[in-house]
Amino acid sequence: MYKRQGVAHADRLRQLGVRVEGDRGDHLTAGPWLVDAAVAGALSDRLPDLVAEHARAHPLDPAVPLSVLAARLRLPSPELVRALVRPPLRVVDGRVLGAGSPGLPDGVRRAVDAVLQDLAAAPFAAPTADRLRELGLDERALGAAERGGLLKRVGPGIVLAPASVDGAVDLLRDLDQPFTTSAARERLGTTRRVVLPLLDHLDRAGRTRRLPDDRREVVG
Repeated sequence: MYKRQGVAHADRLRQLGVRVEGDRGDHLTAGPWLVDAAVAGALSDRLPDLVAEHARAHPLDPAVPLSVLAARLRLPSPELVRALVRPPLRVVDGRVLGAGSPGLPDGVRRAVDAVLQDLAAAPFAAPTADRLRELGLDERALGAAERGGLLKRVGPGIVLAPASVDGAVDLLRDLDQPFTTSAARERLGTTRRVVLPLLDHLDRAGRTRRLPDDRREVVG
């Protein structure tokens, strides 16, 4: 049984003889949980500070998992936190993000800009692992840049500009269909290191279809 004052489970209330079907009155409900309106308001008011505190401590990962916030608020279910979120906070993929969350640290942003500058001249010449290390872009930094819509990881260690994915489809559509991996590599002006994970990414996204003979065709 969960014992926090102002939070109750519908099954427990039924055991106590309390009618909970139909109109549940002046309560916040989230699945089987009911929260007193005043308690819900107080908890909801705490969320912006908790999210901002997390964002300051984790600038590369400012969104807070619902489960973490549930623990901080001493709530029994992440779904209760979801029900408490109010604008400008928002829930994205099971995590709470604040509108005022900090952007990328300056050093990471400069490194991302350097990658984008490299890609501007050759959109499918993804930076090598050595280049990413030189710029200080580890997995956490790349993940933050991707969540910010600045880069797109199409495979392990393969980073492109986000618009390059649509650009690749447009270029591949110009080929005779179906096409070989070699033809795709030549059309995109890249290497097998890049084209293989890129084509796999397009397959998974439903943008291309891999045929039994290992050729592919653009979908749609």
